[in-house]
Amino acid sequence: GSAPFNFDESLVEPWMEQETTIPDPPELDSLHELRADGLPPGFRLFLDIDRITVDPEDGIIRLWMMLRSSAGHENISYEGYRCITGEYRVYAYANLQRDPPVRALTRATWRKARGERSTYYRKELLRHYLCGLRGARPPIEIQQAVRRAEEKIRGQ
Repeated sequence: GSAPFNFDESLVEPWMEQETTIPDPPELDSLHELRADGLPPGFRLFLDIDRITVDPEDGIIRLWMMLRSSAGHENISYEGYRCITGEYRVYAYANLQRDPPVRALTRATWRKARGERSTYYRKELLRHYLCGLRGARPPIEIQQAVRRAEEKIRGQ
């Protein structure tokens, strides 16, 4: 028989989240609509794909997104996504009518993007747009995937 595989935990760098700088909120006309099955009824999802970042140090995809209700209410948030764990975190909310428009969340924690109805779209985002086989996709690939999906909406 072969010797058991001894895994030395001390040689593995523990995962550390990098400091997050919250960019200015998006211009509404720069947002791209993404059709997602898991949205709350009556809501539409928009992403600021031009400013998506993927941090090479911690592997987190960070982006602004907006949910708009059929009544016109807009919920704008700056979020991070971890492909390896299937988690997301909200870093800030924005309200363009407020001054200052951005409110950072200091105590936000990482949460599993599960299949709850109200947040199922986050699981869809991770699975179909943000993540590839090797973890986070490069921003250009995410942008292309969202644009392809957007063209399908227009083509209907």
